[in-house]
Amino acid sequence: MMVTRDEYQEQARKLIKKVITYSIIGLIALILIFGTFYTIDAGDRGIVRTFGKISPDISQPGLHFKIPLIQHVIVYSVRTQTISFDNKAGTGDNSEYSSLFASSKDLQSTQTAIVCNFHINEQDVINIYKQYGTSDTYHKNVIEPIIRDTVKAVSAQYTAEELVTKRPEVAQKAAELLSQRFSTKNAVLDNLNIVNFEFSKEYATAIEQKAVQAQLLEKSKIELETIKVQAEQRVAQAEGEAKAIQIQTAAIATSGGQNYLTLKWIEKWNGQVSMVNGGSSIIDLRSAGYLSSIPPSTIQNISSIHQ
Repeated sequence: MMVTRDEYQEQARKLIKKVITYSIIGLIALILIFGTFYTIDAGDRGIVRTFGKISPDISQPGLHFKIPLIQHVIVYSVRTQTISFDNKAGTGDNSEYSSLFASSKDLQSTQTAIVCNFHINEQDVINIYKQYGTSDTYHKNVIEPIIRDTVKAVSAQYTAEELVTKRPEVAQKAAELLSQRFSTKNAVLDNLNIVNFEFSKEYATAIEQKAVQAQLLEKSKIELETIKVQAEQRVAQAEGEAKAIQIQTAAIATSGGQNYLTLKWIEKWNGQVSMVNGGSSIIDLRSAGYLSSIPPSTIQNISSIHQ
């Protein structure tokens, strides 16, 4: 039986329609099959919406079922999350994640680089979604402004120098205030680290000059202490010498001072018997009796030394 051209074209059109129809049905079936299942990873929690209505049950990690095209799942992370303001993306508040501009108690401009770790409680996931929407919106509109305001408020309570010298105290105070404010927004602070403080060039120069002056002052104090110690040593030495002379004088007086002085004089004698002792008179030491108490052997030894 011969098939006309029109009949052939009609059969082709019907075949194409069947292929298209079956393809659409198969695609819908695949969508329905794969859309029926969803998984929640460890550290995440799921919120199920049915035509916009939020289910009171929070989806735990694992495999779950939902009605395709009717129910939708919003995933929230309950892991520890990190927000950094560390000047990697710009300068101060001009950039979303840059260091935080603030004024210290003494009105010095400061930039504070911080790292904040936090998480949200599992039971608060639904409340967070109802109030703030998605996780990104919650971070940008709630968490980050709280961190900025808290760090700036605490920085204003300290002078620029205290921000550096009392960094642990500043970090602790900021963490306490931040923890309180987080608790009102369904978040829990895990840790807050102050990475660095930066000041204006003028203030940094002034700090450097102050450090140099402090070093010079410390050096002057050390030199003054050295001078005092040396002076005390000289005084002690002089006192010791004076005491020694005093003891020696007392000893001389106790054990025949006149004979001792005569002996010391003879030690300086040039060996001649006759000496001039004041005025124009010539005195013979032997005849005058000055040498009577000195043994002859001693006088002879002294005389031989000077010859």
